[in-house]
Amino acid sequence: MINTIIFDLDGTLVDSLVDLANTTNQILQEYNYPTYPVDKYRHFVGNGIIKLIERVLPQDGQDKISEFKKRFDQLYEQKCLENTKPYPGIKELVDDLVNKGYNLAVVTNKPHDHAVKIVKTLFPDCFDYVFGNNPLQQKKPDPCLTNLAISLLDVKKNQVVYIGDSDVDMQTALNTKVKSIGVAWGFRGREELLASGADAVANQANDIMEIIDDWNK
Repeated sequence: MINTIIFDLDGTLVDSLVDLANTTNQILQEYNYPTYPVDKYRHFVGNGIIKLIERVLPQDGQDKISEFKKRFDQLYEQKCLENTKPYPGIKELVDDLVNKGYNLAVVTNKPHDHAVKIVKTLFPDCFDYVFGNNPLQQKKPDPCLTNLAISLLDVKKNQVVYIGDSDVDMQTALNTKVKSIGVAWGFRGREELLASGADAVANQANDIMEIIDDWNK
């Protein structure tokens, strides 16, 4: 019986691509480096901010990763809620899950402070735990933070589903040894999710409840 749902954040609960792209492009402009169209960032994000920075910096700028990261953290703190919003139907889904008594958590590769700010602003009082990336834990697909959430919620792994929009998320579920649902509306798409071993794929938010209800029969 599924009673616990752990969500990815970017591309799953919220559409944050414009704010991530705008922040990164502004810093690239400050360095006089080429910028990228917003849609290109779909393939830059998902593995944490350092990997995003590595992907956007030209080869002769790779020595600037640390200072770029410091500037990113400062600027994104201001920009992270300018355009970021829940995907259609997601707020209603989360409220429904809360009302039905599900344990809810977020595990994301987004830096922890930014993740907490976004979740608490857009989904106040909905999630038991929010874990973003920090220097003390490995990033997804390492299962350390999903395992921590499961331990703190005191549930068994066969009661848990992890929901995300990328191959990293599906691998995280596999590494955690829990069921997975991929969301086709995110940054990567249905084909990548199926190829990465998703147990099910949701095309819209209310599909998630239907999938879980079906598993709980």
